[in-house]
Amino acid sequence: MTEREEGRTDSVRDDLANAAYRLIAVDGVEALTVRRLAQEAGTSTMAVYSRFGSLGAVAGEVCERGFAELGTELSACGASDDPLADLMHQGLRYLQFATSHPRLYTLMFQYTSPDWPSAQRMPLLQHGAPTDSVAGRAAFSTMVGAVRAASAATIDDATLLIRAGVVWSTVHGLSMLSIAGHLTGAHDLVARDGLITLAVGHGADRPDAEAAFAEAELRMNRPPLTPAAR
Repeated sequence: MTEREEGRTDSVRDDLANAAYRLIAVDGVEALTVRRLAQEAGTSTMAVYSRFGSLGAVAGEVCERGFAELGTELSACGASDDPLADLMHQGLRYLQFATSHPRLYTLMFQYTSPDWPSAQRMPLLQHGAPTDSVAGRAAFSTMVGAVRAASAATIDDATLLIRAGVVWSTVHGLSMLSIAGHLTGAHDLVARDGLITLAVGHGADRPDAEAAFAEAELRMNRPPLTPAAR
């Protein structure tokens, strides 16, 4: 270990994690090599292994940070006297996060490594989340809460997890299609119809679902997208 590293031992791991986050966010996971990571963090290649054990574990750390940020976005939507609008708002914030961080988001759902701590690798059916990330499960729980609040009637836990999984899967699919460029010019309209259709399918009246989506758009500081805009 160099004198420079000895003087800042407690910060080397954070420096590496921050550098990895920047590399992936800008250039994608392909840019994450041991040599480049060490160079970006201003440390040695050996520090990557001494702090993380492997490059895969570094990528796992970045994934956790990404899910934590996504969870923060969902939680920031809060709760109001219109739970359906709250859920719609979460869906739109989710889409905004994914499309604003395309490389990071893609890594979050396409990367799996045996280097992740075993405690994180729980069977998906055990907790119902669409990810085995600790922070990802927390983000999913936030959406589960919104789905529960927006449900027109009391539902059992199994049905609740399925409904939340459907909502998550819908916004995830929209996110990936948008990131890949397949929804150019139609992203907002598809999101509108998708979220409204889900709400109606789960028991909401269509006028209420349309009004909730319009309210969610206002919370996103953009004018409501109406059918007339098609």
